[in-house]
Amino acid sequence: MSFLMAKKFALKNLKANKVLEIPFVLSSGIMFILFNIMVSLASNSYVIHRHKFLISIINMGIVIVGILAVIFVLYSVSVLLKRKNKTLALYSILGLEKKHIRKIISIEFMYLFTMILAIATVGGYIFGQLAFLGLNYLMRDMGVNVMHYPLSILAIVLTMVVVIILYLITVIRLSFTVYISTPTELLNKQHSGEGEPKSRYLVLLFGLITLSAGYWIALTTKGTLESITNFFTAVLLVIFATYALYVALTVVALKLQKKHSSYFKPVKFLSVSGLLYRIKSNALSLASIAILGSGVIVTLSAVTMIYYSANMNFKNAIPRSYELISGENIDLHNYKKVSNTLKKQVEKTVDNKSQVVHSYVGYNCESWCEKKGDQLKILNNESLSSRTSKMLYVGDLVGYNANLHKKIKLQDDEILLCNNRIEKLNVHKLRIGGRTFKVRTVDNFVPANVAIESYGIIVKDLKTMLFFSKLFVKATGGMATNAKISCSYNWDVKGISYKKYSKRVHVLSANKVEFVDAKEFLTRFYEINGGFLFIGIIIGIIFLVGTILIIYYKQVSAGYEDRHKFRIMKEIGLEDALIKKSNTSQLMLLLYSPLCVSIIHCIVASKIVFNLVQMFGGIKWQNYNICLAAVISIFFIIYLLVFKITSRIYYNIVR
Repeated sequence: MSFLMAKKFALKNLKANKVLEIPFVLSSGIMFILFNIMVSLASNSYVIHRHKFLISIINMGIVIVGILAVIFVLYSVSVLLKRKNKTLALYSILGLEKKHIRKIISIEFMYLFTMILAIATVGGYIFGQLAFLGLNYLMRDMGVNVMHYPLSILAIVLTMVVVIILYLITVIRLSFTVYISTPTELLNKQHSGEGEPKSRYLVLLFGLITLSAGYWIALTTKGTLESITNFFTAVLLVIFATYALYVALTVVALKLQKKHSSYFKPVKFLSVSGLLYRIKSNALSLASIAILGSGVIVTLSAVTMIYYSANMNFKNAIPRSYELISGENIDLHNYKKVSNTLKKQVEKTVDNKSQVVHSYVGYNCESWCEKKGDQLKILNNESLSSRTSKMLYVGDLVGYNANLHKKIKLQDDEILLCNNRIEKLNVHKLRIGGRTFKVRTVDNFVPANVAIESYGIIVKDLKTMLFFSKLFVKATGGMATNAKISCSYNWDVKGISYKKYSKRVHVLSANKVEFVDAKEFLTRFYEINGGFLFIGIIIGIIFLVGTILIIYYKQVSAGYEDRHKFRIMKEIGLEDALIKKSNTSQLMLLLYSPLCVSIIHCIVASKIVFNLVQMFGGIKWQNYNICLAAVISIFFIIYLLVFKITSRIYYNIVR
């Protein structure tokens, strides 16, 4: 067979199967547009030089996006190949040789993957410019324009390589199918998965156990450290459970419906028997929709909450524009000398001392602790536990009052206490290191860049702080540098521009001190938070496209399968209204159940996800729930719209 003849067959196939192949090209094109954009950003010189902290996040995103894109494309190819089995069988019956069939299909998929590559390249550049501007906006970098986003040859080449590899996998897979299958086997594959399935009680038991275990982990996990270790375990258990229960529980539930007397009512009889017939081939896809839907909701709610809490967290992390931290260990003999040295170093950076405003000196030390009842036990390295260990941040009253503009006074045996995860502590006294302290609870003052659950304590004076520091040093064997007291000088400036002052103040870092510029810190803060939001949006889009794609393919596949069944039901005398009503109830049960499962998964997971989100700063439970509810509502609306649109396509095919 000549190339031109094979090309004619291929083009005819493309036209005949456009209802499946157009969505395949568009959805795959979107996947690779996102992949192209990610690679372009990672290799962009502006991003590399201006946002170096972001590169590692983008590189991580490239791997995730690439893997997800490949998975969804391979799934789409599987759907297309199943629909082509009948065509391949007819070619064989008509006498075409297997090598000719392979040539036709190879040309057909060459056209498809060429269109995908074209969409990815052109769309990647056009939408990449928008993504580039959007990413820099998220990071508060307003001095950027599209000229900083040139066409990336690396992105084009990598995208091309991945697309070509997928094309080769598809052709090899199809060639193997043609080689080993007879026309009869190909026709039978067209209807594989149909028929009433058997009850699988072992699979059902496995699903119930894994779901219970996953939910139990999600609901009982406490603290950020434990959430990090347990989150992926819970996710894997719930994924396995979702697939197992869709395969087994749906069958058992439908078969139980057959035992009710109401089963023999016309609509229910047709609905239940129809669902039993098609659940075998639909169970895995429905479970995939539920899991992808959960991924969309969890990802977008988490990254949105992280980003929009950034401003609040920043103000808590760096209370003044600049901070200078001494490297010396503080005691009762040198604290005045050290603080005065820091003050003099700062005053040298300005022309007039009055330009230094809102300044104050603060002292602090840190360690690990564990709270049991009214006792706060200081931990050593061997005693650390991811479930019960908390950070303990101790500060001085003078610095606390100066920072927050308060006038609180404390007795010798009195402390201020807060927790960065618990808004209202019910604590009246604490026993620490053999001493008992009266407790006054206050709003959280633990720096927001502390990622894990922490207690904050404010003590009356340096003498009391030394008591804590000695406990910390003893517990850690002197190995932890933060166990000893450090001194910091915090200040703002007036009457001088940031650009001019930055050149002067950065010389401080040459001394044996740690210098923190709040604006630079905020830039890094937004790079990380903006980067996570950007990656989260990209991954959320991929999950959403994947969800829509599977729903679409389910509706189209069901349409082709049901067209013949509709004719049979009409021929035996069933009314059109009854047929449509029973079929609508089947589709609603099939495609609305994943939506309900997704929402349930997300509600159960909200506690452990909230713990993870709190790594990025003090985020309130109420605010996270509002964000989660908003994302669920938006996803619900999108899901309904997709279902409505694809239902029309289904009925057009059936008719």
